Amino acid sequence: MKRVCFIEMEGVLLSHEKYSVELAKARKFVEELSTFCKHNKIELFLISGFHEKTAKQKFAKSFLKKFFDKTHFFFVDDEYIFKKGENDAKRHKENLDKDKEFNDSYFKQVLIQQFLHDNEVKPYDALLLCNDLWVDAYYTTRFSKIDFAVFEKNITERGKSVKKVDGLAYFNLDSETVKVLLERFPTIDLKPLDRLVFETMQKVLLKDTDFSGVVKKAMEQRS
Repeated sequence: MKRVCFIEMEGVLLSHEKYSVELAKARKFVEELSTFCKHNKIELFLISGFHEKTAKQKFAKSFLKKFFDKTHFFFVDDEYIFKKGENDAKRHKENLDKDKEFNDSYFKQVLIQQFLHDNEVKPYDALLLCNDLWVDAYYTTRFSKIDFAVFEKNITERGKSVKKVDGLAYFNLDSETVKVLLERFPTIDLKPLDRLVFETMQKVLLKDTDFSGVVKKAMEQRS
């Protein structure tokens, strides 16, 4: 049985970008999951990549305030931004000036790693319920290294909607799909995810590369 469960607010429990949440379903899901976690002594935390003001506003207007107190709700604050370093902090503030709903996807990795360290929790004792194959799933395998499950109703890859990738664990807004993951997390296969990331990086890195010289040389050698 897991000891800790982190669940993303936007994109899973609240509408975000092109995703529209089914509020009644989401409320029932959180209510049942909260009850299960309390009964099994699992700490349930809500994570948002929004800056404090925006995160708190969205939280206060939602049904979530009934299930999460302030000690179980994490969001980006000025201290986190300051610790980024001068250049990254400046870039973050510029993004916030342009868009108050700027979302820092990497924040959850920093938060989770710090939480595990401060509370002496082993990675295998924690679960992240997320939705993005790159900034959630792949980053989790590289940084916090906890188990994760992807929300199958809103699977994205850096914000763009994509199809399900084989080998991973998934869940939906039915508490039973998460209970089984908390009780006994299944063996997953990361190779399809790694392949997706590799192919995406390859496309980005080679997009502006001019291969005309390589092709010409190959043709000369063939002649």
